[in-house]
Amino acid sequence: MAIPDTREGAPGASRHPLVEKILAGTAPEAIRMTSARGALPLPLHDLIYVQVCLLKDTSPGVVQAAGDSLSQMADEALLALMRDAACDPIVLDHFVRTGRLAGPALEAAVAHPGIMDATLEALAATAPEDTLNLIVTNEVRIIKSPRLLEVLRANPKLSADNRRRLAELERDFVGKEELRVREAPPAAAEGVPEGPAAAAPEDGEAPAEAAAPAVMTEEEERNYEEALRKTPTFQRIMKMNVAERVQLAIKGNAEERAILIRDTAKLVSGQVLKSPKLSDSEIGSFARMRNIHEDILRVIASRKEWTKTYATVHALVRNPKTPPGLTLQFLPRLGNRDLKVVIGDKNIPELVRRQARNLFVVRTQPPKKMKKAAH
Repeated sequence: MAIPDTREGAPGASRHPLVEKILAGTAPEAIRMTSARGALPLPLHDLIYVQVCLLKDTSPGVVQAAGDSLSQMADEALLALMRDAACDPIVLDHFVRTGRLAGPALEAAVAHPGIMDATLEALAATAPEDTLNLIVTNEVRIIKSPRLLEVLRANPKLSADNRRRLAELERDFVGKEELRVREAPPAAAEGVPEGPAAAAPEDGEAPAEAAAPAVMTEEEERNYEEALRKTPTFQRIMKMNVAERVQLAIKGNAEERAILIRDTAKLVSGQVLKSPKLSDSEIGSFARMRNIHEDILRVIASRKEWTKTYATVHALVRNPKTPPGLTLQFLPRLGNRDLKVVIGDKNIPELVRRQARNLFVVRTQPPKKMKKAAH
């Protein structure tokens, strides 16, 4: 029973000598039976690995004993095993395919760096929506495995939101060449002779708290996104798992936060907004982004300390991804010149444009003259 060791060549891949003897098929049946029953004094990851391998033993009794031991494994021990960096891919594959995993244990297995593509593909093919959410969160693996991307799409239980996220991953990352750094281009608002930042208040216009930065055109935004993906920082972040990106979202610098706020895993992007290092200018730049999840825009719009600046309010209103119900509350904060820009921006929902038009008319129409009463 010589079974290939999937950890061969990996750091820390050495095994207990007794394990090697069992795997080579030279151990007597009594030793194999003791192993199958879980009675050998071995580290947990080695013992479970042996038991999984013994499911293919030549002795039916050993196979039965190994199967019984694995099926009776306590949930706490199973969770610890799935979180163990030394857990072998064969072990991960066994528990995933047998359906034993749920909740945190399943989440740990899906995010485990050692899990095989074939295991994820088998899981993705028939998994329910909650499990598919876990797999889609492991976007680093999806980027490296186009086959997994296709298996996920073929599952009818994949939600519309996850289909959108996969489309974004494929568009932005799959098959892309090595990326290089470039600065974001300066941009002026499309179709506006003078950008809002340079505009002086018109007659009757409410004074702005601060000048609003010009909004990028869609082409300029695409160019900037492409440049961002070429940065060494982006490449380094793409090699991290979700837990590592969550930590970086809290402790990282402004460049790292600008990348992580775009993360398709909402757990990661949401943590960026909890960073104690955030500045008002960063919040304003986040509010202008059209390719982040609308939940991020909801959080920004709900925080008074962030919406006190004119630049952030202006960005939220001009962002087509901002939910209209939130956008409407900020329209009265805009000056007349910026209201006119909103009225003419066809990317903004019609409901918002119509309300901006009504507000502009109310502000700019001349006051009605009182008719003299007849004597």
